[in-house]
Amino acid sequence: MAGRWLLLLDFDGTLVPLASDPDQVRLDPPVRQVLRRLANHPGVSVYIISGRRLANLRRFVTIPGLHLLGLHGWERPGASLPPGERRLLREAKRWLDLRLPRSPGIELEDKGLGLAVHTRGATLPAVRLARHITRQARDRFHPGLHLLAGKKIWELLPAAIAGKGPATRRLLAKHPRRALPIFIGDDASDELAFAVLRDGLTLHVGGKNGTKAKFWLRDPAEVREFLERLEGVISCKKPGVRSNS
Repeated sequence: MAGRWLLLLDFDGTLVPLASDPDQVRLDPPVRQVLRRLANHPGVSVYIISGRRLANLRRFVTIPGLHLLGLHGWERPGASLPPGERRLLREAKRWLDLRLPRSPGIELEDKGLGLAVHTRGATLPAVRLARHITRQARDRFHPGLHLLAGKKIWELLPAAIAGKGPATRRLLAKHPRRALPIFIGDDASDELAFAVLRDGLTLHVGGKNGTKAKFWLRDPAEVREFLERLEGVISCKKPGVRSNS
């Protein structure tokens, strides 16, 4: 059994179901409770690594001892972008705003330190056009900006915000080698972390096809069950029986 545990979790689609309006998600009390218990365990370090901005993530997760990292693990205390990259983002926003289709479901979000093109609810022709234009933006502003694909979203990010793979490496270097890393995520952005954790435990939420993860869970409800069982293993006690009511 591992001496310490490093638990890394995505947020949307992993701890909470995906929603058409990201501001309407809710962390269910049983999930919040098991996260609080794990975060307070002396042998466990718990991180939520989300594509959301850190300030936005804090609106939904306020658990003492649990660490939050925004913008795919880059946004943390002390992180900052050079002025040149901020200027490049402003130019890219103007460029995209002039060219993206004005269609229902197509939305350009300014994250301040990145741009996101959302396509949830858009028609297939509009999605194809938005994808083409977003890729053009990537080519135009390369190498200062790069493109990160997700579920119904493309993100144009500064080169410094390299994704969850480098963020996971940084956390591995920070924690003892005897710590067992576990990463649970559902999106394409999580695949970068799965690839890093060849000796860890990786779980993909949503299915077993097209992922580098070693195991898979069906949905956030099964993520909660896994966390409860993990708590039992860590605490060396049999997990309690959970009611279906």
